[in-house]
Amino acid sequence: MSLKKQAVGGVKWTTASTVIVTMLQLAQMSILARFLEPEDFGLMAIMMVVIGFSQAFQDMGISNAIIQRQEISHTQLSSLYWLNIAAGAVLTLIVIAIAPLVAIFYEEPRITSLMILLSSTFILVAIGNQYRVLCQKNMNFRTMEIINVSTSIVSLVVAAVMAYKGYGVLTLVCAMITQAGLSSLLFLWIGLKHYHKPSLVYKHSELEGFYGFGMYQMGERSINYISANADKILIGKLVGINAVGFYNLAWQLIIFPLSKINPIINKVAFPVYSKVQNDSATLNRYYTLNLKLLSLVTMPLLAFLMFFSSEVVGLVFGKGWETTASLLPILALVGILKALGNPGGALILAKGRADVGFWWNVVWAITIVIALAVGLWIKPSLYTAVYILLGLNLTVGAIWHVLIARIGEIQYLNLIIHFIKTFIAVILIAWIGSTIINFYTINNNFINIILGSVICGALYILYLLAFEKKLMRTIREMR
Repeated sequence: MSLKKQAVGGVKWTTASTVIVTMLQLAQMSILARFLEPEDFGLMAIMMVVIGFSQAFQDMGISNAIIQRQEISHTQLSSLYWLNIAAGAVLTLIVIAIAPLVAIFYEEPRITSLMILLSSTFILVAIGNQYRVLCQKNMNFRTMEIINVSTSIVSLVVAAVMAYKGYGVLTLVCAMITQAGLSSLLFLWIGLKHYHKPSLVYKHSELEGFYGFGMYQMGERSINYISANADKILIGKLVGINAVGFYNLAWQLIIFPLSKINPIINKVAFPVYSKVQNDSATLNRYYTLNLKLLSLVTMPLLAFLMFFSSEVVGLVFGKGWETTASLLPILALVGILKALGNPGGALILAKGRADVGFWWNVVWAITIVIALAVGLWIKPSLYTAVYILLGLNLTVGAIWHVLIARIGEIQYLNLIIHFIKTFIAVILIAWIGSTIINFYTINNNFINIILGSVICGALYILYLLAFEKKLMRTIREMR
C-alpha cells in the first residue's frame, strides 16, 4: 500500500474513532457535571497536573524515537520495553511519596489517597505503551482506534455508575484508571501477537542513539506540561480550587476540538513527515495541506463555541455553570491559536530537531508562569488568567511559527493569508447564526444549538464551495 493511501486510511480511521470517542466523553462530562461539584473537578484537575507531568518521564521520551528511526532491532525494542517498565515503577513510587506534599500545598487532605490511587496508571500504561507506539509506527490505525473506542465505552459506564451511586471525585479517578489499564492490556495482547515478544535482555549500548533524542523529548514534554498547566496550578493556589473547577470545564470544551482533531492529523503526520524528512518540497506540501485542513475544521467549531457558549454549557453541564460559559469566548480564541501551532511539533521531530522543541518550551514555560503569577498576584481572577493566555498566544506564540518555517523550509505567506481569510469567515458566520437565533428568543438550549448548527453549517459549506475549491479538489483526489 502506498504512503498516501496509508495516510488517508489512517485519517479515516482516526477521524471515525475521534468522533465516537468525543461523543462518549461529552456524554461522560455531561453526566458527571450533574452529579459532581465544581470542587470535585477542581481537585481532579490539580491532581492531573502532577500525574500528567510525571507521564513526561514515562518512557524516557523514547517512544517517538521508535517512530522516527527507520530501522530498529529486536534487542533494542526489548531493552526499551524493560526501561519503560522500570520507569513506570519508579514514577509510581515518586508520586506516592509527593502526594502528601501536594495535599499540604493546597490544604486539601483528600489529595493524598486519591493521588496514590492515580499513581497506579504509570505501571498500567508501561505494560502496553511500546505496542501502542509500534501500531502507530506501522500505521495500524484501525487497531489503535478500535481500542480507543472500546475503552472509552467502558470508562463511560464505570463513571456513570459510580457518579449515580455518589462516589464524588473518586468517580473521576476510577474512570481514568479503568481506561488506562484496559487500553494498555489490549495493546499488550495485540503487540505480543503481531509485533514482538520482549526478550529478558537490557543492553545500554544498544540505546545510545535513542537517549539523545529521548532526553530532549522528555525535557520538552515536562516543560510543555508545566506551561500548559501553569494556569490550573496558579488559579488553584491564588484563586481557589472551586475556581479551577469552573475554569477546567471551560477549557475541556475548548480542547475537545484540539485534543481530538489535532491528533487525527498529527498521529498520521509524524510517521509521514519522518518518511519524507529529506524531501523539502514534499514535506512543505504535506505540512501546508495539513495545516489548512486543520484550520478549516477547528476554526468553525471554536467560533461556534464563542457565540453559543451559554447554550452549549447549559445543555452539556446544566445549571450552575454560568461562570464556565462566560470564559468560553476568550478561551476559544486561545484554542484557535494553539490549534494552528500544534502541528509544528510533529514536523520538528520528523526533522530530528527535538532540541528545538525543548528549548522553545523552556522559553514558553518561563514566560507563561511569570506572566500568570504576576497577573494573578495583582488581580486574582479567572478573567485575568484567560486574558493573559490570549495575549501571550498572540505575541510570543508567533515566534513558534517562525521557527517551523525556517527548520522545515515552509512557505508561510500562503498559510497566513489562508488563516486570516478563514478566521474572518467563521467569525462572521457564527455571528450571523447567533443573531438569527437570538432574534427568535427560543428558550431551549438544544433547539438553539441545533438551529444554530444548521444555519452556520449551511453558510460554511457555501463558503467552502465559493472560496476553497482548490483545496476541496485536493481532498477529493486523496480518496
